[in-house]
Amino acid sequence: MARALVGKVRLVVDPATVLRSMDEMMRRVLGPRSHIVTDIETGLWSITVDPSQLTNVILNLAINARDAMPDGGTLTIRAANLCAGSPRLDEVGGADYVMIEVADTGGGMPPGVLERAFEPFFTTKPTGQGTGLGLSMAYGFVKQSGGEILLKSVPGEGTSVKIFLLRSAGVPAVD
Repeated sequence: MARALVGKVRLVVDPATVLRSMDEMMRRVLGPRSHIVTDIETGLWSITVDPSQLTNVILNLAINARDAMPDGGTLTIRAANLCAGSPRLDEVGGADYVMIEVADTGGGMPPGVLERAFEPFFTTKPTGQGTGLGLSMAYGFVKQSGGEILLKSVPGEGTSVKIFLLRSAGVPAVD
């Protein structure tokens, strides 16, 4: 008997299309004081994910970046294909992945905060200014999608979140 996945819509999607469709929204979220750099590799592979959840994860990461750069800065969104065996995949394993990185030039996180960053409800923001669910939601989405997520942060230099999602053999549906 087949089980229905309530609230989990997994489709074969073109991540480049998803990321490009967010361009205007990202500019509005970041505001005029910040600059967005987008570097999406040509020929990006398909992935099988819930496209709405992927959009929410990227949006949450952009909001975190905005909050980490109150005086402005640069948000960089990169997407690239990474083949199994690539040295860039040493930390996540030997499969073909699409890597999506969201990096900012904000204040960064000290090691004690970085260790807890994926914990639900953990936040560095003052009471009433954040739920602490953005990074934990990203972590949950990536794990449910069969991927990996890496968080690197250096105080005074910024934060980078790398999401590794498995390459799909399927072809994205056309709207």
